[in-house]
Amino acid sequence: MMKRKLTALILAAAMAVSLFGCGNSNDTPSPAASDTEAAGSTEPSGEPAADETTAEVWGGETGEVCGDENGEYTVGVIIHTTTDYLCAKLKAYTDYLGKAFSVKFSYYIIENFADETYLAGIENLCAQGVDGIITTNFSGTAVLQGLKICEDNGVYMGVGWSQIDEQIKDQVYASDYFVGGAYESEVQAGKDIIESLIDAGCKNIAPIGYEPGITCHDRRWNGMMEAFEEHPEIKKAGEYRGLEFTKAVEDYLAADETIDGIAITLLGIEYCMEPIRSAGREGQVKIAFVDLSENCGEYLESGDVVCAIGGQYVDVVFPFIFMYNALNGTPLEKTEVPVNFITCKTGEEFENYAAYLHADGVYCWTDEELKEVIVKYNPDATAEMLVEMGAKYSSEDTMERHGVN
Repeated sequence: MMKRKLTALILAAAMAVSLFGCGNSNDTPSPAASDTEAAGSTEPSGEPAADETTAEVWGGETGEVCGDENGEYTVGVIIHTTTDYLCAKLKAYTDYLGKAFSVKFSYYIIENFADETYLAGIENLCAQGVDGIITTNFSGTAVLQGLKICEDNGVYMGVGWSQIDEQIKDQVYASDYFVGGAYESEVQAGKDIIESLIDAGCKNIAPIGYEPGITCHDRRWNGMMEAFEEHPEIKKAGEYRGLEFTKAVEDYLAADETIDGIAITLLGIEYCMEPIRSAGREGQVKIAFVDLSENCGEYLESGDVVCAIGGQYVDVVFPFIFMYNALNGTPLEKTEVPVNFITCKTGEEFENYAAYLHADGVYCWTDEELKEVIVKYNPDATAEMLVEMGAKYSSEDTMERHGVN
């Protein structure tokens, strides 16, 4: 065991050195290299950087812990931040779960989505001696490499927020250390935001996506493109995939005054509203997006936002339950649980989500409810029960279960 941990520590240090030693030539992809430029945009000069807003949202520090610091088990979590609307709630939920079930959670905050960064996180947490790791399927195939590291260190892995790619699914499921996971239909979410703009009367829609290579954003983008193909009567104003989201909005609006809708695979209000105002187009351009933020209600009420999709902080529950059962020696049948997105098209729908699913101290499933899917407390617990939970996930179901009229 000591030799295994020492080896992991040495590898983690080596990978960290490689990350810090590469400069910016390869670590941070240049949007200019991978983007399809927005209609009318000019060639960027030099190497463009991500928006300031992007840096604020996606930055963070490693070494955060929560839950029961003296817990029976330690579970690592790899994620891009713990401070935005989504991930702050996710961390709060793990704190609640950890204190309820005697688990310490140790967070590793990645600075970018490069495979080597993701794998360094796996190495780092294994070197810390964690019992399991919950992570997202960032680039598809990297999860298989990460699982091999977990196997070498006797550490369980659960995956949330993204479905395992079909080409590696059999290999992942064959591992004794993969416990299961959860995912949303990212493709459908991409289709839904385009169709919501169409339903709102938009005829010329500008799509914006995160740069290629991040599984969930790739799938959202694919869903948007499918929606355009299914609606040939709707004009696609161009295509932009990169990191300079605010500039992409500015370029779109400067190039085409007939644009009346913007669909973006992430945080639409933060990246879209200011350039819309600056262009004098407020009230003329509607937006729809995936990933909720605290001010969604205001903009849904005003009509500037026609669809906001999110609520996926609950994904952490499913790999945690699979992992907790496995750590207790009573593993459930491994599967990936399909989980509903929360779709908000009115201010009231968002306010219900915010009040009954996202407010401080409020969680979709309480610890007492979750004991029903833990064999330690309920010998009849099954993976099918988790699948049913994911299928029912909604503001309405939560309000009903918790006695809200």
